[in-house]
Parts: sequence; C-alpha cells; structure tokens
Amino acid sequence: MQYQTANPFKPQLNYPYHCCTFSTESFQQSDFLTHNIPMPQKLQNAVPKRRVEYLAGRICATQALAQLSITRVEINSTEDRAPVWPEGTLGSISHTQGIAMAMVTNSSDLSGLGIDIETVMPSEQEQRLKEQILNPLENEAFTALSQHLSCPLTVVFSAKESIFKALYPSVKRFFGFEAAKLLSFDEHQLCFEITEQLSDKVPLGTQVNVLYQTNDLFAFTECAFA
Repeated sequence: MQYQTANPFKPQLNYPYHCCTFSTESFQQSDFLTHNIPMPQKLQNAVPKRRVEYLAGRICATQALAQLSITRVEINSTEDRAPVWPEGTLGSISHTQGIAMAMVTNSSDLSGLGIDIETVMPSEQEQRLKEQILNPLENEAFTALSQHLSCPLTVVFSAKESIFKALYPSVKRFFGFEAAKLLSFDEHQLCFEITEQLSDKVPLGTQVNVLYQTNDLFAFTECAFA
C-alpha cells in the first residue's frame, strides 16, 4: 500500500493526531504485517477497499498514540466497529477517499472525542440528501450556513458524524442525525443542540460545539465533549 503522511488540515483541537494518504490499488495483504497491524477476523472476506481503509486508520491511530508515548498496542473494535482505545485514552478515527486521520488524547477532562473527514459532495448530491441529514427544526440555521459555505450539507453531515463519535462513550447506543440540531455558526465553529434524551450524561438540550474547516476536496470537523 502506498502510504504517505499528509496534512490537508491543521486541527484546531490541541491533541496529538496523524493523517495519511493511501492507495487502494496498491494494497496487498502483506501490508498488515509490514505495518505490524493485526487484521481482524471479520475483515478476512471484506473487499480490499474496506481492508485498506481499516489499515490506514489504524496506522494513523498508532502514530497518534506514539505521540503520547503509547506504543505496541492493538486497537481492536467493538461489535459496532467503534475502536477500543488503551486505558486512560480517548480517540477517534476517520477516513474517506484515499485519506485517513486519527486524533487521541489522555485528557481526563474529556468524556469523548470525535473527528470526521468527508469528501465534499457535489451540489446536486447535497440537495438530494438534505432531508436525510437535516432536522426540520434547523432549516433556518442551515439556510444561513448555505450563504456562508459552498458545501454546507457536507459540513453538517461531517459535524454530526463527529458529534456521534464524541458522544458515543456517554450514550453507548446508535442515534440518528435528527438528534442534533444546528443552532448557530461562525467562521470556525458550529453550535448544535441535542433534541432528545440520549442518556443521563447527555440530556435533552445539551449544547455541543463542533470545529470545522474546508478546502476544495474535503470537509474536516472536530468535537471534544466534556
């Protein structure tokens, strides 16, 4: 697998991270051994794309953890594919077309950490998917965001993915896009409100902030939940 360190974005959260580009076409099964990453049994019959994305994400996670002086660890997954981080750490992994990123922290001040990187959707795709991603109650805020960004739905989709990852340790179950409602935004941050009782730790009305960046190809979001 052709693997190369990349930095398309500089995260606004001050936690260790690592980002890489990768090529599915050059992937070989031996790449897992080369990078000393165990391949889970459940990936034995997966398509190469799924295997190479998993490998790239784990390479990034391993490199990020090394910045915390945590080495020689195996990052397994739960049944719902959430990474199992070493005790005393939190982290998040994301990948999209040919790029992967991981961010980690050992901060005891956080309950969860979420990042997400998405390929910018064409405008026609954004129009087609609006009803699936938006809460009807956030239409006004989304309309305002649309005047500010050329890919507003990509950013909101990415932000809600980051929210899910950051809240999951406190919720421990799946919840949909409608559970987070966009309230407001500025040049760097989106503010959301949780629209249902997700857990005792994440009650109705909880406000969650998500940092965001975009370039011509990708949208990147970060969420630290205290």
